[in-house]
Amino acid sequence: MKIGVNLIQYTDCQGLEIFTQNILAHLPLTEEDDVVLFTNQKSAVLFSGLNPRFKIININFSYLNPLSLILFQQFGLTRELKQKKIDILFCPSLAVPLFFRNKIVTIHDVAFRRFLEETSLISRLYLNISLWSVKYFSRAITTVSEFSKNELVSLLKITPSKITVLTEGTPTLTPVSEDKAVQITDRFSLKNKNYFMYIGNVRPRKNLPAVLAAFKIFSQHHSDYHFLIAGKRDSKLIALADAATKMDLADKIIFPGFISPEEKTALLKRSRGLIFISLYEGFGLPVLEAQTLNVPVLSSQTSSLPEIAGNSALLVDPRNIKDIAAGMESIATDDTLRATLIKRGRENSNKYSWRRSAQTLMALCKRYADPRNK
Repeated sequence: MKIGVNLIQYTDCQGLEIFTQNILAHLPLTEEDDVVLFTNQKSAVLFSGLNPRFKIININFSYLNPLSLILFQQFGLTRELKQKKIDILFCPSLAVPLFFRNKIVTIHDVAFRRFLEETSLISRLYLNISLWSVKYFSRAITTVSEFSKNELVSLLKITPSKITVLTEGTPTLTPVSEDKAVQITDRFSLKNKNYFMYIGNVRPRKNLPAVLAAFKIFSQHHSDYHFLIAGKRDSKLIALADAATKMDLADKIIFPGFISPEEKTALLKRSRGLIFISLYEGFGLPVLEAQTLNVPVLSSQTSSLPEIAGNSALLVDPRNIKDIAAGMESIATDDTLRATLIKRGRENSNKYSWRRSAQTLMALCKRYADPRNK
């Protein structure tokens, strides 16, 4: 069986890329299986070294922009798939060759349907066309939680039997020694300080303005606490930093932008808690990242987060600022609660397996690569 993987769309390493790297790294192969990764010059680097048996076909784009990548997937990639005699194509996101039928596609969530302000009109048009293609021109659909599966069924009227849940797995974080962790927190002016941490982007669904408002309430009684918000430095993050200044929180909130894997481990490990109060998540991998490091988690009662965290995180109403502030208070001061969350979190993170999800994906590939099922 020859499996193709569409990695043409990836240009940096965020949540989708981490999901894809881990699924591919754990893919169980027999002697008869070949895996061909179709990449651009940046994703070729991101996905190199996963498995020596993987063959990388790298397309060097003169202009590495969304339009070039989309057009290539519709024409150039389809031609490559036929020439290389690919039996089944795995697309880890909604970036797909629209009319190529022999594909399995992962839809992580449909947040763009729920939060229209997060995407432009052109982006929504493209994503809706991709959804149409996946619904009618794919062999199978995978998603990362039962919540997301129910979203696909209710919003897109996709037959439930066509959708398979491939959860994300226990994160493998870069190990950092205690001495190195101290050096890193010192670099961020957080050595020997109490602080909460958030990891992710600053999209509206991440609910960060409400989190800052709650932190302001919390800070009135805990002036020694800081809050580190790590993620892409873009216009939304700059606007959030301006909001923090207007709330007189400029000296309490740290915006480092992207942080390295080593920095993420060190900073998260030494934090008092992960604050992850999203309005909408398809999965929520930062929850598991914190739990693998024995860090308590404050999260939301909405979307997939109760499913993923269960009773291993303290869940609050993300639209109730006072509720969020009270959750911060509990995470900071209730040692019994902290110990319980740390224990449950460790147990919870161990429930998730990249290997199990990769085995499920491989079973789907074998099923739909079989000509009798086409």
